[in-house]
Amino acid sequence: MHSMPAPSALAISLRQRKYRDDLERRIVERLRTEARSDRARTELARQTGIADSQLLAELADLGLTTRTMGALRLIPLVRVAWADNHVDAQERQAVLTAATSLGIHRGSDAYVMLERWLREMPPAERIDAWERYLKRVMEKLGKTAQLKLIQFLRAQMIAIAKASGGYFGFGKVSAKERQTIESFMNALSD
Repeated sequence: MHSMPAPSALAISLRQRKYRDDLERRIVERLRTEARSDRARTELARQTGIADSQLLAELADLGLTTRTMGALRLIPLVRVAWADNHVDAQERQAVLTAATSLGIHRGSDAYVMLERWLREMPPAERIDAWERYLKRVMEKLGKTAQLKLIQFLRAQMIAIAKASGGYFGFGKVSAKERQTIESFMNALSD
């Protein structure tokens, strides 16, 4: 009698990854469908103060709802992590730690979206939507609050860049990471 060989660790890992990716894809699609509803757009407009129907439509097309807007807040950190065309384990952990400190916890819709962005680079549309959204937020702030927000974002982005560089993972910011950080800072200053 022949016995079936036990599945290898690699085969099990690949099945788990496929299951996770399929589940994640279904959650993101559900969020996109939900975000396109009139009720979700109205709620997003109410909670964010965005009156621009074009921007609201773009955010909805990206799957952003009131439950996932926190993930949008982390786009600059995600972009820095992707600056060198891959996200390593230290950068991933640094972004997820930043998310947790902002109240985005494992299992939430925002966390699922964030994890996906750390595996697949967010499309340019998300970056553009983030920049326009943040410009709207900045318009409502006083000069002192604007400066503090810019300094806070810069410090967070630099922390992500330093997460995997230099000696023992600390201290080095690559030219691409520096360029990404400056690009975001310039977008806020325009």
